[in-house]
Amino acid sequence: MTMYCGRWYERDERFIAAHHQPALLLDLLLARDISSHKILRGSGLFYEDILTGSHYLSPAQLQQLITNGRKLLPQEDLSFRWGDSLWPGHYGVFSQLLANAPDLERALQALVDYRRFLSPLLVPRIYQDERYCYVQWLDACGLQDERRFMVETAMTGLTAMSRWLAQETLPWRYGFSYAQPAQDEQYQVYLGPDLHFSVGVDVMMIEKHWLQKAWPRGSATAYQVALREAQLLIGEDVAMNGFNEAVYHYLTQQLRAPQSLPEVAQAFAMSPATFKRKLHKHHCHFQQLQDQARLHVCLYLFHINGWTNEQVAHYLNFNDTTNFRRAFKRWSGLTPSDSKQRFLFAAG
Repeated sequence: MTMYCGRWYERDERFIAAHHQPALLLDLLLARDISSHKILRGSGLFYEDILTGSHYLSPAQLQQLITNGRKLLPQEDLSFRWGDSLWPGHYGVFSQLLANAPDLERALQALVDYRRFLSPLLVPRIYQDERYCYVQWLDACGLQDERRFMVETAMTGLTAMSRWLAQETLPWRYGFSYAQPAQDEQYQVYLGPDLHFSVGVDVMMIEKHWLQKAWPRGSATAYQVALREAQLLIGEDVAMNGFNEAVYHYLTQQLRAPQSLPEVAQAFAMSPATFKRKLHKHHCHFQQLQDQARLHVCLYLFHINGWTNEQVAHYLNFNDTTNFRRAFKRWSGLTPSDSKQRFLFAAG
């Protein structure tokens, strides 16, 4: 039994500075002449709390603001407009890190290393193969119906930030786990034309030679100073993983020997009943996370490692490729061959 040795944050943990990203979202809604009472309804917040500059809210409270905003402006491009101004932002040393990043590689590293502060609801993971860098976006602690909203926000945020810092539009390509929306004009406006839906994962990709191209606005010295300040500020005991993210990471590492819920609960030092309650609190089910982990590992092995169906099936301990293909279709809605074709098209 491998124990999970990391730490995690939960939906009801208050650590998100109300005057940072939540205030930016609030201002976008106030600019539409919507009262602060309607925007903050059900969140446990008052406008005066945000003005103090010392109030913190939980991921659940921020998610409630998003839900309210989406209902108040159902036809508007709120997610994209929020994302367009999300980073570098005015979030102290973490924004200084992003604003002074000398290149895309170090900007991405800052987003990953300090995701608790810069992207607490939907978090980035970075992969590379011989040609591409991939930025995968993961649900940290139970977004449910707001996942698509946050995918739009995060992808727009990284697109806009990299464009501003590089002083040119970078050739990002975008893959979405969900089907193409009936109205996708805002995707074209904020992200561009290279959009690929129903690929099983929310991911941005860019050719690797862009990673180390120097950014005109960057400063390697200022970046190092900000990095040192950030490391001193948070120490080593601050959890960077959301609960769902922590369970997901653990499951991806155990896929060759799939574990039951009681076994994973034991790895997280909980009883099965407590672990189930924790999953319910974070709006997910054990099987859902396990299937997602399996799907994403399959996509990694197919599209980054270039493995065949037989190799992936063997790696995941399936008895035969037929059973593997059925399982993959259940996880993704696609056959392995369809998935490969979509990714080949997306990767050009």
